[in-house]
Amino acid sequence: MEGLNMQEIETAINKYGNIVLSKGKENNIMIMSLEEYKMKEDIISKLKKSEEEIEKGEVISADMFFKELRQKYDY
Repeated sequence: MEGLNMQEIETAINKYGNIVLSKGKENNIMIMSLEEYKMKEDIISKLKKSEEEIEKGEVISADMFFKELRQKYDY
C-alpha cells in the first residue's frame, strides 16, 4: 500500500492490540482498534435493521413510545 507508514501501524498495534486497516473512498487508510471496528459494524447492522422496520411500517409514534415507557417503568 502506497504511503502506508509502518511506524504508525506499529504504534497503533502497541497501543490498541489487534487493529483493523480499512481503505476509505478516497484511498485513505484508516487504522482502528478491533473493538472500534466491531462497534462500527454493530451500529451499521442496527441502522440497517431499523431502516427495514421503517420500510415494513413496523413503527409507533413517539407519543405512544413514551406512554409505553412510562407504563413499563411506572413514572
